[in-house]
Amino acid sequence: MLRGSELNEAIENELKEMVQEGIKKAPISNTALHKRLIAKGHIKGGLSTLSTKERKALIQKYTMEQLLPLNLNEKEEQLYVNKKTRQALLDTNKGLKERIAELEDELNQNTVTLVEIINQVKLKTNLELDDLLSPYLISELKSQSNLKKL
Repeated sequence: MLRGSELNEAIENELKEMVQEGIKKAPISNTALHKRLIAKGHIKGGLSTLSTKERKALIQKYTMEQLLPLNLNEKEEQLYVNKKTRQALLDTNKGLKERIAELEDELNQNTVTLVEIINQVKLKTNLELDDLLSPYLISELKSQSNLKKL
């Protein structure tokens, strides 16, 4: 069984492995870390083995490192840290889905407006629009049955 700085080093190595494995496979928590350390034969004691000030700080550091790619806001991070992991991730996912829906609506509205503007420009000028428009807008224009080819 490891003690002192040797145990701290084993804890840090295990935390690094958990970060590399990712949050889906190895979410960092005191309980999960404790189980992994016992399974590897590094400790026999209870969860209190991880409760020293230095070890708590180490666990906190690697928990935040693991959460960094998720781009959680402060409230969501607190939910995670307070063991409401699933709810924090569900809330984040819900918020992102709502934002995507908003942006898709905005894109659709903007596309319709641009198509209308382009139609007016085509009717009133002799400009060649192919070179001015993005491929996305050209495909949108062509997909509308009432419009002629550019």
